[in-house]
Amino acid sequence: MIDKVRTSKAANLGRVAALLKSHSDSPADFLAHDPKGLQLAAYVGQLADHLAAERQEMLSELGLLCGNIDHIKAIVAMQQNNATGTGVRETLALTDLMEEAVRLNSESLQRHGIKIRREYGAVPPVSIDKHMVLQILVNLIQNAKHAMNESGQPDKQLTLRVEATEGDRMRLSVIDNGVGIPPEDLTKIFGQGFTTRKGGHGFGLHSGALAAKQLGGSLTARSESLGKGATFILEIPASATRVSEKT
Repeated sequence: MIDKVRTSKAANLGRVAALLKSHSDSPADFLAHDPKGLQLAAYVGQLADHLAAERQEMLSELGLLCGNIDHIKAIVAMQQNNATGTGVRETLALTDLMEEAVRLNSESLQRHGIKIRREYGAVPPVSIDKHMVLQILVNLIQNAKHAMNESGQPDKQLTLRVEATEGDRMRLSVIDNGVGIPPEDLTKIFGQGFTTRKGGHGFGLHSGALAAKQLGGSLTARSESLGKGATFILEIPASATRVSEKT
């Protein structure tokens, strides 16, 4: 917006006004016979058209800006509602938690043209620390977005999976078709400070792994190789969190 204002042709109106003022004693004669006066009418018309288009473009930019600000406010409100502190258990569906993590990333996912595929199995409600699970899922979705953007491929697909597994455990998977992870880094990526992304801080996956451990579960990664995408799996023990039949 600043660049548009700086380069706006609105300042040319001042030159037109100064030119007319300099011939204020005989404006009709100036417009009818002077070479500059003869060109002035056509120039004013072109200037009006340009300023009208410029105004419409700036209004569109402001509309987008307001929409994004509203989205930021919604995200902050959701995060404040979710930040109830660890240790507080709530009874909820894991699919709802996954969807809330998507909502927190929705604007960014849409902006980067990422398609979402949902593979939600029939899983019972659980009693769990909502804030801790969201912390993990939001970070995994953000990492998947970065991995797909870095791959440069046009068909970006994010697969979200929720399922019950053998051994009385719940599994939430975030699967991308991004740049992938080399085998030697599959365990390193959970170490504090380790990152393969330019500008990354190496804290998100480390804190996610710690949070998963506090939940009594685990956070692991799978990838065939570079360019083959990656799968991050959060597993939590259903026996420790499952809502009883009487609840």
